[in-house]
Order: sequence, then C-alpha cells, then structure tokens
Amino acid sequence: MSKLKIAIVGAGYMGLLHAQVVAASPVAELSAFVDPNAATGSKAASDFGARYFRDATTALTANAADAYIVAAPDTLHEDVCRTLLDAGKPVLLEKPMAHDLSAAKAIARAAERNGARLLVGHILRFDPRYCEAAAAVKSGRIGEPIHGSSGRFTNREVGLRMNGNSSVCFYLGVHDVDALQWISGSDIIAVYSRPVAKLMPSLGVRSEDAIFSTVELSNGMSGQLYFGWTLPPTVPTGIWARTEIIGTEGMIDLDVRDHGLRILSRGQWSQPDALHWPTVNGRITGDLFEEVHHFISAVRDDTPFVMPVGDALRAVAVNDAILRSVKSGLREPVEDWHIR
Repeated sequence: MSKLKIAIVGAGYMGLLHAQVVAASPVAELSAFVDPNAATGSKAASDFGARYFRDATTALTANAADAYIVAAPDTLHEDVCRTLLDAGKPVLLEKPMAHDLSAAKAIARAAERNGARLLVGHILRFDPRYCEAAAAVKSGRIGEPIHGSSGRFTNREVGLRMNGNSSVCFYLGVHDVDALQWISGSDIIAVYSRPVAKLMPSLGVRSEDAIFSTVELSNGMSGQLYFGWTLPPTVPTGIWARTEIIGTEGMIDLDVRDHGLRILSRGQWSQPDALHWPTVNGRITGDLFEEVHHFISAVRDDTPFVMPVGDALRAVAVNDAILRSVKSGLREPVEDWHIR
C-alpha cells in the first residue's frame, strides 16, 4: 500500500511538531506545507523537502495531499477546514475546534454534508493517564461520580506570546473542559465564571490572567474548572495540571505536573516533557505521536476515530458559555452544540 500523503496547514510551533511526526512515519509522507506567510511556509517546506502553497485552494488544485493536518490559529480554522472538507479531504484539526461555537458548527456541517473524515486533536485523548482515568470511571470502579475538578496553569510567557489573540480558556483551558466531561461521562450544562486580570494588563497584554468556573453537569455532579497563564518563570514545569473526580465508591486523582524527570542545572530546576511530545532517539514520541498515527491509520484503514466530532463541539460550547459568564457576571447555560 502506498504512503498516505499529508500536508500541514500552518508552519508554526505545532505545525512543525506534527511535521516531524509525519516525516518519520513509515506509512505516511509529508508532501506539503500550506501557510499564508511565504517566508515561514517556504522555509518549512524546504527544510522537510516538501512543496509549499500559500493557501488550501491552491494545494487542492495541485492535488498536493491525500489528507491534511490543520495547525493554524483557532480563529482561522473555519475557512480552511470548510475548504478542505468540502473537497472531501480527511482533516486532523488541532484543538480547539474553533474560536466559537458558530464556527465549530460550520466546520462540523461541512464534514457531515461531504462525508469527509474529521478528527479534532484533543491530545489528552491519547495520554495513557487520562485514558485510564476515563476507563476507570466508565467501568464503575469509583461508583457514581459526585463532584470533580480539572485545571491547568502555564508560564506567563505563554500569555505574553499570545498577546491577547486568544482567550486562556480556548488556548489552554479547552483541555480541561473536555477532560472533565469525558472522564466523568457527563455534559457541562451551565457555568458561573470569574476572571482575574492583574498580571497580563500590567505587562501591556489585553488578556485575563486566569478564569475560574463553577460548573453544573447533566448527571447531577457539580465541579470546578480553572486555567491561567500565571506561573513565574522560575517554576520548573510549563504544565501545572490536575484532574480529580470523587465518586460514591472511590476517586480519580490525576496529578500531571511532574513527568518523572527533574534536572538541576546552574542552580535552577527543570522538569522536561516526557509524555506529550518528547524526542526519543531523534524522533517525537508520546501523545502527539499516538494522535497523528491514529489519524493516519484510521484514514488508511477506514476505521472510526477515537474522539467523536460532537465531543469537540461540546468543549467549544462550554468555552463560549464561560466567556459569556465572564462578561455578564451571571450563571450562563451551555448552548445546544448538536448538529441537526
């Protein structure tokens, strides 16, 4: 069987990580980069021995790829994904699905009407720790879930780099919005959210520092979500994350702040990534590897994706409600995210 030709849309940080995984795959070929920035896109294409295209339409006309990985900013997802899905191309779309529910629904409808394959890349769905937690709850090992929480903080440099171009709940918090619902097996139906904005405004960035939410879930659970880009530069890890689910007969306690390796160098500790996309013997492995190769295998073998599109829509709907609550100061219901 011939290799699946993959094009990467977006030659930024995540696009280049995806490219490394595809380029090392024995069953796929990195065929092209698509990026409106000619300097960035053409350099990436040259580095990987691939073709360069300024936009998706031109790449489609040139039959540049069998499938596409979209790693562009979330505000650009709708147009490029609709173009690719309308052409019937399989798409692996970096989370979040889109910057709001309207755009996410437009993407989902394009996939549905054209019978195109769409996988939204929520990387925690490929993390063995989160997968085991979800399986444990689903199998009844902790009884009936009563309440739960999920959240993460990252370094303030991330907020500076984003410079107000994305909310912390879409760039960072969408992981936990999905994780709490997926692991608990229940939908968030309403939120009450409050932001804090001291650090970012003091640094000239029009952004919240963090958002804290009380949430109501469809199975009667109550819970909390929290996320922010506030960690000081001296904190040794850029992923300060925890998820807890308390049940009638047990509990889940996910503490993923430490990947098991600590390095002390020149008086400063660091905790390198050992699970999400570590480089092992010159190749990217871990959760990102599993995500990309699941996409490739499912497309080649015509098998289902592990994450339904509806779950990605659900996460965006919750984020929309969080931002509405931040603005209104009130409890906000989560909009219906189903495609009808």
